[in-house]
Amino acid sequence: MITKNFRLNALANQYAAAVHSHVIKQNGGEWFNVNAHSFPIRVNIVGGITGVRQLVDAYFLEALQLNYQGWEAAAIALFDKCLAKDKSLNQTGIEIWESMISDMGSTVAGEGNG
Repeated sequence: MITKNFRLNALANQYAAAVHSHVIKQNGGEWFNVNAHSFPIRVNIVGGITGVRQLVDAYFLEALQLNYQGWEAAAIALFDKCLAKDKSLNQTGIEIWESMISDMGSTVAGEGNG
């Protein structure tokens, strides 16, 4: 957890739960693929929703923190745009998750740090 902002943490937890649910529905289990130099690598989610939250912290929140002065407010606004009323991922939430997966693939391929 990289913030003490209660609202941001709550939204990050909701987003992580929604991503976890989306991944299970999409893949039939707690795993997803990342592409490293066009080579698919299966990534198993360890720790369920908590494991996804760690990915959200590393590939979403940390990137905002490093690049934007008002990162917490930006993160809250983005998470608000990612979740449907029923707390599932909407199209924006899916696109951000896919962007995170792309960043993970670049990291694995040695093309950057996410």
